This record gives sequence, structure tokens and C-alpha cells, in this order.
Amino acid sequence: SAWFNFSDLGGGDLAWNAPNPIFCKGLSNEPGQNSCFLNSALQVLWHLDIFRRSFRQLTSHKCMEDSCIFCALKVKTECARARQPRPPNALAPDNHDRRLFFFFSNPENILMRIHFHIADESKEDICTARHCIPHQKFAMMLFEQCVCSSCGASSDPLPFIQMVHYISTTSLCNQAVKMLESRQNATPAMFGELLRKASMGDLRDCPSQCGQQLRMARVLLNSPEIITIGLVWDSEHSNLAEDVIHTLGTCLRLGDLFYRVTEEKARQAELYLVGVVCYYGRHYSTFFFQTKIRRWMYFDDAHVKEVCSLLI
Repeated sequence: SAWFNFSDLGGGDLAWNAPNPIFCKGLSNEPGQNSCFLNSALQVLWHLDIFRRSFRQLTSHKCMEDSCIFCALKVKTECARARQPRPPNALAPDNHDRRLFFFFSNPENILMRIHFHIADESKEDICTARHCIPHQKFAMMLFEQCVCSSCGASSDPLPFIQMVHYISTTSLCNQAVKMLESRQNATPAMFGELLRKASMGDLRDCPSQCGQQLRMARVLLNSPEIITIGLVWDSEHSNLAEDVIHTLGTCLRLGDLFYRVTEEKARQAELYLVGVVCYYGRHYSTFFFQTKIRRWMYFDDAHVKEVCSLLI
């Protein structure tokens, strides 16, 4: 499996002061701790400039004392930003890790837990709190609907909110083959269009029973600053890894990802790939584009290194 984070490239706010620095500390993962996903999630959140700046500005929360996930995350992210020359000393796990481990079992859990601590009076599906980072920065407000181009009938819109946009790798690769067969050259819109077609789902009967077969269309109602794409393998022994890599793009336009977007800001938005969480060989690791020094970094638990200095 893999998670891809797309964001703008507004530049980081870390105080880097050396020409070729690697000041990020790794996070240790001793035998039996099984904290590699936790480590990857922490690195992603901390290096997302939008999340880091917003999280630092929060001054109060609903504290659960010894079981407070917010406090545990605060400690971990503050530790993760500590700077020192290479090779970095790994940060050892502490008592917070047992709390964090459960809630970092998938991306949605930690975002919804942050929502609980800072905006618990609002429901998850209708939260409008301006200081709620998950809903203001990550949440995609959508509705699904079938619209028949033949008779004009439409199904009732189904509204929902999602934090992660999941895509089947099999569907992704199948759509990539169809798109490449139908055009000679790739276009800037190809990646977003590819993701949209891969997530359209099964055919359904027209609501008026006119005989047409339709697919659900997703309409985006807001303009999220961070888009998380989750690629899901249909089998543990899939041979599609190389094909999936060839389909990836580094630029994502919201107007290409969804059937329609309602906000002008979303129609103009172009987000860039900044983070990738990979799962291979029963182990999670992370690649992240550090916007201040404009280099790709690799985080494999306690091991941190620069892997590429090319600009996106």
C-alpha cells in the first residue's frame, strides 16, 4: 500500500543554516516495537508545512491527560523537529508511543482524533470550526450523483466527507493502459484524470430506468489545501508495483481529480507531490520533499538521508 500527499510549495519555516544539511532526527524502531507506520506518519505530518504551522498555533485542546493523543503528538512532533548535524541520533520511543500506535493505524484515525481534541463539539461530518486542522486543511467535502446524459434523470445527491481518496491499483493500471492507447502524448491533466476514472466505480442503472448504464460522479464542494491519495493493492502478492510507479504524476489539479468542483479557488488549484508513505516487505518508510531546502529526503525509522536534489 502507499499514501501520497499533495500540497502547495509555499516554502517551509524551519531554520536551516547549512548548505547541505540533514538535521531531521530519525525515530527508532527496535525489534518487536512495530512502530514503522507510526514513524512514517509522524514524519509526514511534521514535514507538511501547512500542518506544522497550523498545529504550532493551537494553544488549547480538550486534554485527556494520560490518554491524550494530542499531547502525545505534540511531544513527538516537537522532538521530530530537533536539529543536529549528521548522523542524527534516533529518538527513542516513550510512554506516548503506546497511545499513538493504535490511532496511527491509518491516516484518518489520527486526523479525527485531532478533531476530537480541538473541536469536539462539532460532529465529524459537519465540522466548520476554523481552527480544526483536519477539516480545514485535509477534508474533501463531496457529493456523489448519477446523471443520465440520455434522459436527463439524476439520482439523489449523496453528501460525505473524506480525508483520504482511495484508489485501487488494479483499476489505476487498467485506466492507464486505456488512456495511453487513446492518445499519443501525456498531458498535464493526465494524472488527475487517471485518478478520477480509476475511482468512478461500477456501472449503475439510470434512475429513470431508461436503459442507460451510468457511473457515479463526484463533485467537490470545497478547496482542501492537502490531498491524500491512498493506493490499495488488491493482493499481497501483486505484480503491479512497476506499472503503478509509471502512472504517477507530481502535479495534481483538483479540477481533473473530480467530475466537477464548485469553488473557483479549487478550479484554479494545482497541488504538488510532497510526501509518499510506502509499504514493502512488511515495513513502512517515507519519502518527503523538504520545501525549505527543496530536496527529497528518505525517512526509514532511525535512518534519514537525502535522496534527490531535483526540484518538483
